[in-house]
Amino acid sequence: MSLALEKSSGNCGEATSLRILFAGELWNGSDSYAYVRALRRAGHSVTAIESANFMPTGWRSKWLRGLRRFLEPWLIAEYERELIDMARHLSPQLFIGFKANYVTPAAMHAIKETGAVAINVYPDVSFMAHGPRLPKTLPLYDWVFTTKTFGLKDLESTLGVRSASFFPPAYDPEVHTIVALDSADQALYQADVSFVGTWQLKNEQLLSALQTAAPNATIKIWGGDWHKATAPNLRSAIQHKTVLGLEYSKCVRASRINLSPMRDRQVGASSGDLITHRTFAMPACGGFMLHERTPEITDYFIEGKECALYSDTDDFIAKARYYLEHEYERARVAEAGRARALRSGYSVDARVQEVLSRFEIIAAQKRRSSGVSESDDPFNRGTG
Repeated sequence: MSLALEKSSGNCGEATSLRILFAGELWNGSDSYAYVRALRRAGHSVTAIESANFMPTGWRSKWLRGLRRFLEPWLIAEYERELIDMARHLSPQLFIGFKANYVTPAAMHAIKETGAVAINVYPDVSFMAHGPRLPKTLPLYDWVFTTKTFGLKDLESTLGVRSASFFPPAYDPEVHTIVALDSADQALYQADVSFVGTWQLKNEQLLSALQTAAPNATIKIWGGDWHKATAPNLRSAIQHKTVLGLEYSKCVRASRINLSPMRDRQVGASSGDLITHRTFAMPACGGFMLHERTPEITDYFIEGKECALYSDTDDFIAKARYYLEHEYERARVAEAGRARALRSGYSVDARVQEVLSRFEIIAAQKRRSSGVSESDDPFNRGTG
């Protein structure tokens, strides 16, 4: 399948670029930005509008956060106006909301009035834990992709949404790749065990238990909210910084073991994570992944050959000790995990093709219902 939509009329072999309006985060290393870049690699014109341009996310002081909460209705209204104005200006064929929890129902109605097919890609555990707008806007999309298998049941039971399907998270080939490490990178990121992610109590307890059992092991913890940790033996491990973009890849490559625990169940969700972004990103970086055992992880990677799995704290400690002592086996698993990620279509480019295929199906259905001839539409490839 071609990466770009081919014209059914005009010069043979020409590719037509879709006009896509995209609502999502654009920070370096975000899953959302990976989709934007993959769509552009596929030859499409993507206008991306980020809510952070209207609602500052970097304000740290309590006073500024309080001011943002007070101003939020007006900030969201500005964001809404920008989305509506851009949609009316562009007349996009496709609107993609990546999570898009600040998009309002009014903006959704206005965007769809331009004739755009609206698709949401939803990467999180719960549809109910990220503000009051999502439960109102998700039913307005023509299709919702969820990266959680249990998300399909949750969508229908909580929001009545049935026009939905599952696909797994993905790695970004521009970011999650083999990166050469210099001496400064090694000094900054080298560790026996690394964890990159937001604080959760269970992750703190897991890493604290490992540090107690293996006091000479070098542990490094990167991510937000780790000021909440109370374990004294993790004070030197917590870096109080995040790693983004290629720095994430360097961190994974420099660590002998990369921990991949799953997020707990949230309000409105029937399950916690069973697979997540790091399930695919870590192997793609060429790192050794020690992943929490779930019913789904072995659908994607073979235990003991392409990843390692742990079931509980004792098992985690035992596996960490084993693989720290078996360098050759650890390297072999990391190499096989990367090869599996590359050959099995786990990249964001493959996910984008699924989004574009769904767009074509919905667009064709809308043309038929409106009486527009398939041959009259320059974006038709004959997909029904």
